[in-house]
Amino acid sequence: MVASPSQPGTVPRYWPSARHFTEVIQCPSICFSSPILRTTLPAVDRLGMPIVTSGQFAYVYKLKSINGNGDFAVRCFRGYLGDRDQRYRAIQSHVHNSPVPYLSNFTYAPEGIMVGAQWFPVLFMQWIEGPTLDLYIGEMLHRREVLLHLSEEWLRVMGALNTAGIAHGDLQHGNVIVEHGQLRLIDHDGIFVPSMSGWSACEVGHQHYQHPRRTAHQFDSSLDDFSSLVIYLSLLSLAERPELWAEYHDENLLFTKTDFQDPGASTLLAKIRAIGSEHRRLADVLATAASGPPAAVPRLLDLVQTTSRLPSWMVAPIEMEATTKTREVIPAEPPQVRDIRWISWQEKSKERPVPATPGSSTVQSIFSAKPPAPPLIHDPTLVRHNTVLFAKDLFRKHFFWWYWGAYMLFQFTGMGVVMALFVATMLVVLLCFSYGLYRALEEARNARRAPASLRAGTLPLATPPPHGPSSWQTLPQGTTPSAVTSHVGPFVGNRVLGIYHAPDCGWVDQISSANVVGFATATEALSHGFKPCRICSPAS
Repeated sequence: MVASPSQPGTVPRYWPSARHFTEVIQCPSICFSSPILRTTLPAVDRLGMPIVTSGQFAYVYKLKSINGNGDFAVRCFRGYLGDRDQRYRAIQSHVHNSPVPYLSNFTYAPEGIMVGAQWFPVLFMQWIEGPTLDLYIGEMLHRREVLLHLSEEWLRVMGALNTAGIAHGDLQHGNVIVEHGQLRLIDHDGIFVPSMSGWSACEVGHQHYQHPRRTAHQFDSSLDDFSSLVIYLSLLSLAERPELWAEYHDENLLFTKTDFQDPGASTLLAKIRAIGSEHRRLADVLATAASGPPAAVPRLLDLVQTTSRLPSWMVAPIEMEATTKTREVIPAEPPQVRDIRWISWQEKSKERPVPATPGSSTVQSIFSAKPPAPPLIHDPTLVRHNTVLFAKDLFRKHFFWWYWGAYMLFQFTGMGVVMALFVATMLVVLLCFSYGLYRALEEARNARRAPASLRAGTLPLATPPPHGPSSWQTLPQGTTPSAVTSHVGPFVGNRVLGIYHAPDCGWVDQISSANVVGFATATEALSHGFKPCRICSPAS
């Protein structure tokens, strides 16, 4: 590649192949000159290579914008055409001034892509998502209303082209995309615009759609008359006779070049004539046009008129989307990266503490979860003080429900809001203090009924066994610790469990008066086979 093709009158000695274009398109930010294409990524297959579609004059790549600007189709030309710059500049100018909704806007860049330190032209436009006409017909073959809608849509396409003075030049199934039930035309290489009058065509179109005697010298606004009639008659015929598709479809819709070269011997034209009067009329027009000169072909819109003036999206049948297979791999969403933070074992133990073995509600052991709650009162003789304590405890546990119930009751009786709140408050306070007074008096009466030794805060002491100290584990089965005497002491023992406690231990209140025993020292308790409480850890 020693010369730049963008220089007028200069023919390059070499031209990049599909492999060269594919290699550089893997880095769009480097190879393209357009800022729009620099911010794209190529659509790739399962091997991670850019997907390329090869046409007659160009390689087509799909580029996906990373800025949310949509997808683009980029055409990299297969060879050098001397007047390509002039053609695309004329087409681009005319389409910009007279836009056609069925023809995509495009941008032609003479120095669009760099391959091997040389610039080469590209043409890019918005990517049109949808199947080509032949693939769409294959999926909608047995839906007559869909094919008839396509035939009406085809008349609208030809009407828009004729109004703008444009001829596509290569109407065929591969250059028609069905996008959401509407037809779009692609491949702008052979387009004719009025400013090209007197030029020659750069291509003569698909052989199964063009007039058999068309040449490059025929290049005017009547280029599409024959091919548009071929496509329209094919759609009408398939809508009524879908079995023709399996019999005649290949690299075409229905017709082939041999049907145009000898219309009288065509079996397809005979079958179409047998469908109905309208099909017979159009088949005769096509046969006559194929036998005559290309310039004598009548316009499709002079033969058929659209039956509806409504926009295509208003008359399109529902559920017209077709599913097509593609080699493109849809990239997965990138995984969310979370910050890695070191968690110490102290913090982890707070979040997920080590589970403990549940404690028994009847037997105190080393597996007990926690000691019982401390007693609410300490001196049952203080009636006034204990009344307040019991009242506060009841108020804390049941205040909300009692207060809400009293308030709703007074509201139901027709009392005002403020008055209901006040009366409900006074009633709840009165109930709490009444309950507290009752509990305090009950505790005082129980204290007066207790033995004199317990009221004085003293407990009977135990005497050592005659044979010396022993442990609870060494006692014979079915026996209890040694018998106790009436002496007093600061340590409290439980005859049933064989455990002794400090006087302020919460477990003391759980021991019945019949099982209480006192010890003067911890050594004395141990000598009688009692073990120390693991909660209060009584010391001598």
